Amino acid sequence: MLKNYFKIAFRNLWKNKTYSTINILGLTLGITCSSLLFMLVIDELSFDNMYEKKDRLYRLVEINSTSEETRQFGIVPGPTGKVLSEEYEEIEDYTRLYKFGGQIVFQHNEEPYQERAYYFAEPNFFELFNLEWIAGDPATALQKPFAVVIDEEWAMRLFGSTDVLGKTLDSGGETDFLVTGVIKKLPQNSHIQYKILVGLPTDWDFYKEISTSWDRYGAYTYLLLKENAKPESIHQKMEGFVANHFKNPQEHDFYLQALPDIHFNSAAIEYTSDTNRGEITYVYIYIAIGFFMLLIACINYMNLATAKALDRGKEIGIRKVSGAYQYQLISQFLSESTLFAFIAFFLSFFLIDLLLPTFNGLTDKQFEFNVATFGSIFMLISSITIIVGLLSGSYPAVLMSRLKPASILKGAMHTGKGSILLRKVLVSTQFTLSVIMIIATLIAYRQLEYIQDVPLGFENEQMLIVDINNGDVRERFETIKTEFAKSPYVEGVAVSSRVPGEWKSIAEVYTKNFGSADSIKMNYIGFDADMIDLYKMEMLKGENFSGNNAVDSLHVIINETAAKALNLQEPIGKFLSLTDDGTEQQLQIAGVVKDFNFQSLHNKVGPMILGFRSNVFQSIDYFSLKFNAEHTEEVLAHAESVHHLFDAHSSMEYHFLDEQWAAFYKEDRRVSNVFSIGGGVTIFIACLGLFGLASFIIQQRTKEIGIRKVLGAEATSIIALLSKDFLKLILLATLIAVPISWFAMDKWLQDFAYRVDLSWWIFAIAGIAVMAIAFFTISFQSVKVALMNPVDSLKRE
Repeated sequence: MLKNYFKIAFRNLWKNKTYSTINILGLTLGITCSSLLFMLVIDELSFDNMYEKKDRLYRLVEINSTSEETRQFGIVPGPTGKVLSEEYEEIEDYTRLYKFGGQIVFQHNEEPYQERAYYFAEPNFFELFNLEWIAGDPATALQKPFAVVIDEEWAMRLFGSTDVLGKTLDSGGETDFLVTGVIKKLPQNSHIQYKILVGLPTDWDFYKEISTSWDRYGAYTYLLLKENAKPESIHQKMEGFVANHFKNPQEHDFYLQALPDIHFNSAAIEYTSDTNRGEITYVYIYIAIGFFMLLIACINYMNLATAKALDRGKEIGIRKVSGAYQYQLISQFLSESTLFAFIAFFLSFFLIDLLLPTFNGLTDKQFEFNVATFGSIFMLISSITIIVGLLSGSYPAVLMSRLKPASILKGAMHTGKGSILLRKVLVSTQFTLSVIMIIATLIAYRQLEYIQDVPLGFENEQMLIVDINNGDVRERFETIKTEFAKSPYVEGVAVSSRVPGEWKSIAEVYTKNFGSADSIKMNYIGFDADMIDLYKMEMLKGENFSGNNAVDSLHVIINETAAKALNLQEPIGKFLSLTDDGTEQQLQIAGVVKDFNFQSLHNKVGPMILGFRSNVFQSIDYFSLKFNAEHTEEVLAHAESVHHLFDAHSSMEYHFLDEQWAAFYKEDRRVSNVFSIGGGVTIFIACLGLFGLASFIIQQRTKEIGIRKVLGAEATSIIALLSKDFLKLILLATLIAVPISWFAMDKWLQDFAYRVDLSWWIFAIAGIAVMAIAFFTISFQSVKVALMNPVDSLKRE
């Protein structure tokens, strides 16, 4: 019997090629797009799942409270983990990671290499965080100071092979690095990302101090709890621990953050080891869009299948007269819908393989198409395909199996008011989802365009930022500035400790009016005398730094927000007291600069102190080169030559500032791209469904249209008559979609300190666009029947 069902299904598929193509296309797009989105969801939800002890691993986070604010830190004093493991029996083990400097630098074959994705790690690190090894022993690889474990990418880059155990890397100092292990490339969905791990320098005085001092922060600490131990029990005892080891216990508290929680729940934590934080809201968005697409694809199939099933009325009637049971007819229709779904399923494999590079580019992921990486998604989509097949075929199957044979054979096929209402609900649902997607796309696009156009308070284009990575360069920076400026394509050079659009941590100092008892924590950046002019920042009051080192080192410049926070109406000449880590200075305000965005537009401008480049709080870290964009390659070549002249030990590390600003909104652009593509696909599939329903209705009203034409009705009035009911449904869908999309997008925009308004015309454009697309789809069928000879219409059975 089943063989016969599929035989008939194949016959109908081949006989009705246009209908079959439209059906398969809609299902293929739905399955393909939802599969790609669910891949992204699975990846986001599987962060840190590769570690065998993930359920017992916790990151130690400090809650630091002062009278001004409460903050959370992902780094803690060095001895914290060790002492906790000694004092609490619930803790089985601990491990620590450190970073000593922004990057690690070494030479190989007289070529400099550097890497920021590195940590100094304790010998037991791999006991807690297991990985796949290519060479070496994870139990002993990090036991010796400066032993290094590198990933396969670095092994191939340096040596052209992964057989590198025992080889050394020149550090340019007294100690070389000994390669003791090679690991597989770290999975992208690990919150800790590194390419090099280095054995701790236990004989360094600096390490001895930072690992034992309760006043020095720097240890990324992870605790392994015993089986069935609860982190809450440790936190309940934390008050006594803090009282025993900290000078000001009221300022310190700690909690244990479960490893699976780190990816989505670290937004409020500063100074962390996780470089790729996630937004659970976006995961919900991806899930919703994926299901939207599947639902619309199913509705589309239902409408098309219903429309086409009417052409098979006599076949159904004859089968019923011949003794076919209702369940057999239902089985036949379900077998056909399942066949369509599985054809679409297999076609989607090829489409996924084709689209995967583009999808990786849009999402900044590294998905690969093979059985090993796609095993779980194959199972998921296989299950979804079966559900899609059964769901999409259920309505036409039940509907057609209930028709009375006598009515069918007489040509009086009536499906009832209930089915008509259901079809209207399905179409309204399709277009409600489509309108939501289009509105979301328009708002997301407008917000990201707005971000590009918001005045930042400085110029970030044509700005090359070159990192300063050693003390020799800092000491000779004035000579290097002069050399950089010798290029005819370099318009100016400045140095600073940080740049606007900084991705590293910005120094913070406690600031108060001289003689006042109340202080405010403010951001602090060191500028030289050329920085404000180079970035074209606007001085509102006072003067810029003069270039006289002795004078400038006694002054600071503040922004508008800082002046307001300090309640200074006339700030020029006033003295401020700045304090950080016990260091205090009294400095005079020389000028006030207009507020500029030194962080992404997700954040409001905070109070900022601009100190002179030579200060006790933060040393210079960057050269900024304003250059002619038409000669970018020449500028880079010149900068490389200058860098090599003064720092032959490391390669030049640089970036373009406008690209760094664009990187702040990478996740937002990813969501915007998903909205755009999802909106296009959903409206396309929805129009296929509308095409099917239009075919269904018009086929039922063919004789009515013929009679109207005989009585003198114009083609335009017939088109209007046939389109009216559909456009009412789409108008209803728009009215439903507007409040839903307004609520959702208003919540999304709250993540931006600077945001567009939800203007009414955005919703109007979306509604009009959908109405126009739908009217064109309906008209394709309506015009055809309106222009038909009424004689032919009345002859049709």
